[in-house]
Amino acid sequence: MPDTRKVHFTYPTRQPSLLNIPTEPFRGAGASLYGPRGPQQAQNTGRQRKPLSTPPESIQHHIDDCLALVADLSTKQKTALRAEISKMLNDITFLRMLTDEARARGPWSAEAVHPTDEGRVL
Repeated sequence: MPDTRKVHFTYPTRQPSLLNIPTEPFRGAGASLYGPRGPQQAQNTGRQRKPLSTPPESIQHHIDDCLALVADLSTKQKTALRAEISKMLNDITFLRMLTDEARARGPWSAEAVHPTDEGRVL
């Protein structure tokens, strides 16, 4: 015996619309995080930034790019090196040396304009 219920069709194609497709019942707000047997894996795994794929946006990205350039490091070695670099970047004397060196190479190098052209009063 044919199904006598009304069916919704889309106008131009006369195909059954998505309104006819049954959906599973709502299992609660926690169903996206917790499946029937406990916590599920995070959904964004594998979508993290790959080293050297895009320009670095943070210090952590710079560190990852630096480690990606060094060949044949084990996971333990990468972790230890990442920790040492992070510790070094938190040291104020190292940061002071970096800023002093940046000032020495600063905007007044040979190809730059004269210092008096920096910003004139209008």
